[in-house]
Amino acid sequence: MRFYKSIQIYLVAFTITTLVSPAMAAGNAQDDSIFFSVIVSASPETVYDAIKMQRQVDPARKLVSYTGAEAVIDEIFSGLPVIGNAKCLYKEVESSPVRVEYFLVKSDKFKRFEGCWTLTPFDGGRKTELKLSSYLDTGVHVPFARQITNCSIRKDVLRRLGRVKVLAEASRVDINLTHVKATN
Repeated sequence: MRFYKSIQIYLVAFTITTLVSPAMAAGNAQDDSIFFSVIVSASPETVYDAIKMQRQVDPARKLVSYTGAEAVIDEIFSGLPVIGNAKCLYKEVESSPVRVEYFLVKSDKFKRFEGCWTLTPFDGGRKTELKLSSYLDTGVHVPFARQITNCSIRKDVLRRLGRVKVLAEASRVDINLTHVKATN
């Protein structure tokens, strides 16, 4: 009797594990997104323009099309753990002057790729908190796949934030005009 009870418990546990594991492996973009923020010494408008500008200065990215408030970008992600290189076509949607969302159109290796740039003005609009969130599902189901993927995402998010910060702050020009009386 005890033997059959153990078998039943094992079968129930096995069934639950089998049913739950694929859902857990798929991940939840809300819960598993990686995000960082940086303070940029520039107005939100300047930072917004820098986000659009960085589409063209990153050598791994190619702007395929830009219509209205939607940019389609082709990008190669190099040296990713487990999967190597990945080609990805995604769309960035400028949903408002303080938000740019992106999502996967197609990829040779990614199952999901999505995220959002969020701009929050402060210091009277002279500075901007720039936040970037990103979620990636490579479809690889190995132990610690989410942790491995998130490590790569962290590096990429920090690199992108740094690039936009540099572009925005480099394009910001403060000119202090003072009247100087000419002397003869």
